[in-house]
Amino acid sequence: MKLLTSFKLACFGLWSNRFRVLSAMMGVVIGMFAVIVLTAIAIGVKDTLMKQMGSLGAEQILVMPGRLLDTTTGEKDLLSGLTSVPSTLTYEDAEAVAEAEEVKTVTPILETINVVKYGEKSAQSSMVGTTDQFLRVQHAELSEGRFFTQEEQDAKARVIVLGNNIHKTLLDKEVSTTEGESPEDTKVEPEPWWKRIMNKILGESASAEELSTLVGQTITINEETYEVIGVLAPNATLGSSTDNNVVIPIQTALETTDMKNLTKIIVEASSVGAVDRVDSAVFGAIKTNHSEIDFSVVKQEQMLGALGKVTTILQVMLFGITATALVISGTGIMNVMVMSVRERTKEIGIRKALGATTFEILMQFFFETLLLCILGGAVGIGLGYVFIEFWNNNVEIFALVLPLWAVKLALYTSFGIGSLFGIYPALKAARMNPSEALRYE
Repeated sequence: MKLLTSFKLACFGLWSNRFRVLSAMMGVVIGMFAVIVLTAIAIGVKDTLMKQMGSLGAEQILVMPGRLLDTTTGEKDLLSGLTSVPSTLTYEDAEAVAEAEEVKTVTPILETINVVKYGEKSAQSSMVGTTDQFLRVQHAELSEGRFFTQEEQDAKARVIVLGNNIHKTLLDKEVSTTEGESPEDTKVEPEPWWKRIMNKILGESASAEELSTLVGQTITINEETYEVIGVLAPNATLGSSTDNNVVIPIQTALETTDMKNLTKIIVEASSVGAVDRVDSAVFGAIKTNHSEIDFSVVKQEQMLGALGKVTTILQVMLFGITATALVISGTGIMNVMVMSVRERTKEIGIRKALGATTFEILMQFFFETLLLCILGGAVGIGLGYVFIEFWNNNVEIFALVLPLWAVKLALYTSFGIGSLFGIYPALKAARMNPSEALRYE
């Protein structure tokens, strides 16, 4: 009964000082909001990256330019980074790897930056030279048209597949400015009225605005013309988006660009059980073509392990930030409750004079702090949930993930803060001398 009475008095005390309580709650609200949102961000980023890396397939091996150091256990130390050397990987290396045993596919990738032009429209893009296996190994999809074939690759066909952003830019947007040019320099002058009429009559040109797709049209890159045969579906993801890419056959890229060295090679083993053997075979095949080891062969599980370490560091960092916010909010609440005890000194003295015990006074002020923290925590969790729903409905780059354990952690943390920082104000109130409290002004 004494605890129930103390709880009721705590509720009345909070209600009678509700404006001060609201201001004190803001610290807990912000702290709990930070716990929920930052936890959702950390888990969302980790899940997204793991899905992207994991979706590449456990049987895949990545060959990269530069040398990776080995850890004490003999694994590749991906966190230390690659040695800064230019790429010496060649298409001949990819062909040598393709001849190794238990290799299912080899996908060389060459990347360079170019300006794509269609009529008077232009857009800066990342040109990717690769093989007909690109869609499958990268888990990319087409929204229109088709991808190039092995026959077109061997024939060095001038065909191209556009990324979603590049396709939209060439269709709808104004000319993009290239480096060193101002918007005034790249502004397109309208055609004379007589030329527009002649074009309509003769049907010699069609403006980009009249088209709904560029599939079947011809674009220009570095004075070379390419036929658009497909458009990649949008995939705004962390680190591996193809929206600003244009993809052409690897043989065509080697012939029409100045790039002769590959950016990377993706090797697919015939089975997961053959990955270790293929790893050694790939290293040996490339080593025979190089005078020194200036490349690295990394298995999928090694990349996932390094990624796991990075995301763990991110989670620890975010935990430190939220812990600091919670300690600050708890300290603020304790200070508010100490001031409340001082302001209500005479009330405490009257209650003690009327027979209230030290335990009842202690529990009343303890419950006030505890309720304040729990209410603030509930509001913060609610606001965090609203933010996560808003993010997931409006932002596509990655989804925020709110597991149930994070909500429980936030609630337990609110209870812990209230219990920890409510002890001192409660003890301060309970230890007051009734006679001195009654004389307090």
